[in-house]
Amino acid sequence: MIALGGWLVPVGGAALVAILELDAVQVGQFMISRPLVLGPLLGLLFGAPRIGLALGLCCELLSLDDMPVGDRLPLNAAVAVAAALLLTRCPRPLPVAAALPAGLAAGWAHQRLETALRYRRQALCGEAESRLREGVTPAWGCLMGRALAEQAAATFAVLLVCICVAGPVLGGLCSRAPHGVLAGLDMGWKLSPWLGLGVALYALRVRT
Repeated sequence: MIALGGWLVPVGGAALVAILELDAVQVGQFMISRPLVLGPLLGLLFGAPRIGLALGLCCELLSLDDMPVGDRLPLNAAVAVAAALLLTRCPRPLPVAAALPAGLAAGWAHQRLETALRYRRQALCGEAESRLREGVTPAWGCLMGRALAEQAAATFAVLLVCICVAGPVLGGLCSRAPHGVLAGLDMGWKLSPWLGLGVALYALRVRT
């Protein structure tokens, strides 16, 4: 039985990322949530600087051409790199080759959840407008705090499910997987920087 204390590090990391992820569109926009910054930062905090840098670089390149257009949200690259790194720091750690696709899946799941949250925030804007029409000043601080809290809670929930539920399940599958599957994952991990570089070159070609 793994001691509860062994989960405090990844769960604490999930809480930290839930706050830092607000930088993406909600607070500051200091670029801390970009994978190329967040990956190495988390790597330093959790004693895996090379893994953090490698995952950050891969997620940055792979998401470089995935831009928000209209009401479409891209895969959440901050959640993807954080989930991948935290999965390698759990009491039952995943190999990096398996953690990267799992992290990308977490980023995709967050994108779905965030789309619903954005529609909810539109309702908050409508509520504020109706109060203004009635001559009542909305409680802007409460409305903004509510939106920020919902966003952070959604990020924390996705990461928590990823590291505490999906992580052990995937770890068990990896331990029983045929050698060929593990070799394929390892090859995918080795090719991911080149795939990301191809995405980056394609994005530059299109924009020029």
